[in-house]
Amino acid sequence: MFHEFYRHCKNNHYWEPNDRILLAVSGGVDSMVLLHLFQLAAVKDNLKLAVAHIDHQIRPESVEEAKYLKKYCQEYKLPFYSRKWEAANKTKNMEARARQFRYHFFDEIMAEKNYSKLVTAHHSDDQAETILMKLTRGSTLTNLVGIRSAQVFGNGKLLRPLLIFSKEQLTAFAEQEAIRYFEDSSNLSDDYMRNRIRHHVIPILKKENQQFLQHITDFGEQISYVEEVIQSVVIPKYQQWVTKNHSGWHIQLRGLKQEPKSVQVFFIQHLLQQTIVPEGIAISRKHIHQCLTLLNDEAPQMTMDLEQGWQIVKEYECGYLKKRTPFIRKSTFSLQLGEQLFLSEKEWLGLEKSDEPIEQPETIKNWQKSSLLINSNTPLPLMIRHRQNGDRIALTPVLTKRLNRLFIDQKTPNSIREKTWVILSDDKEIIWVPDFANSHLSIPKETDKILYRLLYKIKE
Repeated sequence: MFHEFYRHCKNNHYWEPNDRILLAVSGGVDSMVLLHLFQLAAVKDNLKLAVAHIDHQIRPESVEEAKYLKKYCQEYKLPFYSRKWEAANKTKNMEARARQFRYHFFDEIMAEKNYSKLVTAHHSDDQAETILMKLTRGSTLTNLVGIRSAQVFGNGKLLRPLLIFSKEQLTAFAEQEAIRYFEDSSNLSDDYMRNRIRHHVIPILKKENQQFLQHITDFGEQISYVEEVIQSVVIPKYQQWVTKNHSGWHIQLRGLKQEPKSVQVFFIQHLLQQTIVPEGIAISRKHIHQCLTLLNDEAPQMTMDLEQGWQIVKEYECGYLKKRTPFIRKSTFSLQLGEQLFLSEKEWLGLEKSDEPIEQPETIKNWQKSSLLINSNTPLPLMIRHRQNGDRIALTPVLTKRLNRLFIDQKTPNSIREKTWVILSDDKEIIWVPDFANSHLSIPKETDKILYRLLYKIKE
């Protein structure tokens, strides 16, 4: 077995002579065989090995296992790093949480002690279990790659060189070489899905076809090739159409709408993988279907909630993936001549005589400015509020228009409509909607000697 193992590793360039390699060793047969094989390889290539071990403190015998590994490493002069999993509640989502704890520890040791490779003892039975679990639970195509033989991890690489061997082969080798190992009693329980598949499903499939494990390995490899092809199509489009902003991500939808559904599906899948998956969201077929519906629906504006407060928003030709932030309507404001006020942290409004400028705060001097000269006969005080149903603005003496229609004509996104300020005279006539329209009622007459100026400033 060693010769096959060594040839496989060298052909795949898993290490170079003198590399510093961290081995994840639990004490079970798989990891003890891994340790044995690497000790043989270290002699040939002068590898600098170390062992990392987690005591999950779930089984009483784990204490003795940790002691044995420590003693073993002392005997063979191998650095030994261990940590106990001290979580109070080890019942809810235990497998995922334990895995997260392990890999965080491994990453920490690699960084602190300068190891370039982390190696785990996953084998072809593990691969089969993983792929069958994903198929059963429902998974995206690219996730069916299963356990990768090599991938980037922390500041180095994560290697799984035993994927070419079955559990049966590893156990036989351990017996042949008289390698001591420990049986994990939790592996005998059917409480976990992986164990149920291991005990009851895979034996039947192996019986049906002795090449089952090889076929699963081949399947995972073909999926990885498919993924490479998909990425070659999707990634350039993602880089062209998606940009990060302060609240999430902006997506250009015009080009995406023109793509066939197959490209749309994998683009959306890649988008979610790159954005909200790192935020702790597990994506599903449901999420992809939601995004497809939103993209291809005829409605120019739509919002769909995903998970944990995330939502995807369509506003005409733009899409936004962001956290939902409840919009809190601010109070109605009143403004007299010579007064100024902050409508929000990023918005300021003032009313001055055209020949008597008001003193503006230093903090807003460089904010973007809009202004409007208005008739000095405009009834004061002015009232400032957000739009309301039925609001109309008089654009000419004979033409009034609903604000909602004005926004639709200008293809104004809902998110902006809700935040837009409406300025009214004391007799409740709308005189200005900053950045959108002003009423003919506000237009000064040529004979007016005194003019007022409304100033609106916003921090971009």
